[in-house]
Amino acid sequence: MTRLIRSALHLTWPAVVLVAITCLAGCQAPPANVQQDESAVRQVFENYLKSVNAADLPLASDVWLQSADVVAVTPFGRFQGWDQVRDEVYIKFLQQSLTERDLQPSNVSIHTMGDSAWLAFDWAFKGKMTAGPAIESKGWESHVYQRTDRGWKIVHLHYSVPPPPPPVSP
Repeated sequence: MTRLIRSALHLTWPAVVLVAITCLAGCQAPPANVQQDESAVRQVFENYLKSVNAADLPLASDVWLQSADVVAVTPFGRFQGWDQVRDEVYIKFLQQSLTERDLQPSNVSIHTMGDSAWLAFDWAFKGKMTAGPAIESKGWESHVYQRTDRGWKIVHLHYSVPPPPPPVSP
C-alpha cells in the first residue's frame, strides 16, 4: 500500500509543480505593460521637472491631478488640493519668489502596480531669489501617481532636505 502511495505521489508531484508555476505566471502583469507604464510615468516626471524649472502653470496643470485630494508636502508647507499646490508652490514660490530655477534629479527609481505608481529621486536645486541672492539645496523627493482616463497624474508629492549639522561644541 505504501509503495502504491509513493508511486502515485511520484507521478503526480511534477504535475502539481507545473500547475502551480502556471498559476503563478498568470498572476504576474505582463512585462511589456510594466515597461510601458514605467515609461509613461517617466514622461510625466520629465514634464514635472520642466514645469518646475520653467514655473509653467499649463504644464503643471497637465501633470498634476486636478483634485482636492492632491497633497504636496514641502519644507515650506503642506498643501492640500491642486488649487493650493498651484497657488503656493507654482505661483508664490516658483514664479514670484524665484527668477531662476534649476531642479536636477539623480538616482530615479520608478515602480508601478496596476493603476498606481511611485517614484523617488535625489535632487539638487539651484535658483535665484527675486530679491537677488542665489540659493542651492539638495534633498530627496517622492511622488505617487494615479492612472486616469487622461494618463498618469501626480497625486502626492513629498520632499525632504537634510537636517542642519549639529552645533559645534567649544
